[in-house]
Amino acid sequence: MPRLDHAAFRVADLDRAIRFYERVLPATLVGRAQHSDRWRTEIASLRPVGQTDFTLVLLMPRRVSWLLSLFHRFVPRQTRSAEHLGFAVDTLEELEARAEAARSVGARIENPITKLDGREAWLFEVLDPDGNGVEWICGRVH
Repeated sequence: MPRLDHAAFRVADLDRAIRFYERVLPATLVGRAQHSDRWRTEIASLRPVGQTDFTLVLLMPRRVSWLLSLFHRFVPRQTRSAEHLGFAVDTLEELEARAEAARSVGARIENPITKLDGREAWLFEVLDPDGNGVEWICGRVH
């Protein structure tokens, strides 16, 4: 049976993105490499704490990182897409801890902790430094 192994995002500043995910997700850096492709892509692999079967891959093409930075700064997220990473937590307290971690690093909060109508479920979403959505859910959302 297929299973989710990794998700990959392009970022404009790899070190900034690593710091964000280490603190907010939280995740541990498990690998970093410089490729010799034409974009001189630098790759970082992070593993969410307590989750051994999933890796978040951050890609920074060094030759065009300035262009990515401009794109993320000037093109509104709603224009780009609704793509996001979605993580589940078991308790509302864990969700609140993620919200506090996000606030402590100055993350842009897209949706504060919100109880979903008619369900015992909550949602919280922030944007990473490159405008990628990161969402946490608690309870039965889907």
